[in-house]
Amino acid sequence: MKKRLLANTILILFILGIAGCGKETEEEKEEQKKQLLLWSYYETDAQKEGLDKLVNGFNNSQNIYQISWEYVPMVDFVKRLSIALSSDNLPDLVLLDNSDMESLIKSGLLEDVTDQLQSRVFVDNYYEEVWDSVEFNGRYYGVPFGCNNTVILYNKQMYREAGVNVPVTWDQFRKAAKALTKTEGETHYGFAMSAFSGEQGASQFMPWIFATGATVDNLTDKRTVHAFELLEDLLESGSMPHDCMNWSQNDVTRVFVERKVAMIENGPSALPEIEASGIDYGIFSFPAYVTQGVIVGGENLAVIHGKNVEGAIAFMDYYNQDEVMEDISEIMWNIPPKKELAEAYGKKNEDMEVFVSQMEEGVSRTSVPNWKEVRNALTESLYQSFGSAYSAEEIWEGYLKSIGE
Repeated sequence: MKKRLLANTILILFILGIAGCGKETEEEKEEQKKQLLLWSYYETDAQKEGLDKLVNGFNNSQNIYQISWEYVPMVDFVKRLSIALSSDNLPDLVLLDNSDMESLIKSGLLEDVTDQLQSRVFVDNYYEEVWDSVEFNGRYYGVPFGCNNTVILYNKQMYREAGVNVPVTWDQFRKAAKALTKTEGETHYGFAMSAFSGEQGASQFMPWIFATGATVDNLTDKRTVHAFELLEDLLESGSMPHDCMNWSQNDVTRVFVERKVAMIENGPSALPEIEASGIDYGIFSFPAYVTQGVIVGGENLAVIHGKNVEGAIAFMDYYNQDEVMEDISEIMWNIPPKKELAEAYGKKNEDMEVFVSQMEEGVSRTSVPNWKEVRNALTESLYQSFGSAYSAEEIWEGYLKSIGE
């Protein structure tokens, strides 16, 4: 009996030892994976959910690399990279605004991955304006991750109450914004946009600039004054709040969800929160002046110079699979940078169809010569429009001087 008990005890200890060794081996395997770090400024719940799924999917798809991601605020993104460079604490990859690519390439911060991508990526699959943002002097420094543009989102109930139809011209838009402004009872404004300093405000104002007939090569066309006059009209009539100069795009979504404004300019990232609010909403393209203005924005995946290039390329390879890109884009409410995937998404999702339909006609900020100087000029112009007593004509003249007229 004692011998049997001893034998059973030894057997149990042996089995537990095997199990323990197996668990330790699995932990060791995780530790032995090469660690990668990705920085991103994505902050909405949908964006974080999509990025989490992408990271976990990649980690489970192979046994060589383990990637994690870290949030860095958009307004501090480039600054944080500069600080990390001086302290040798850089990430391996960045998911960054495509308008920041050129300056980071020129600074030497991004890795030239042309040789790696040429055998992997079919450029013709991508929107031309979007792919151009990762290319500099014929070399590639990353891959497009997702793209977007802006539309007008509106509260259908407020439209019905005001007896307003969807505007197709600027004159109709002015009248609609004024009619939708309510100053008694449950007050709300007719229209709001982000006039926040930097990329967000400048990107939201640019469609109005292009609608005047201006082009990337002639942003000083005399007709651009009409965009400044439109802002002046909206502000003076009380149709748009001066607080817009302090509102990010996420803030604009919030005030729309709170039913404090009837129409907003925003991109597809606003849709999850608006849908969840239960508002009966609609979407339409920008009203036209000479034409309809559309600005294409988005993010790129890029590799930091001198970091783990092979691991970064493996992560890009994983994302560039059609089924992965399609899935993650839908979770994040991004437009896929590949044309066929984007068009399929538009057919599947009625809300996204308007955004997708505008992609071919859109102008990328990266195609605007000296975009950083133009952005700064627009930022200053918006600050003056929303926060000063200057006339539209005076602000426009200052804008022309700022961009070198």
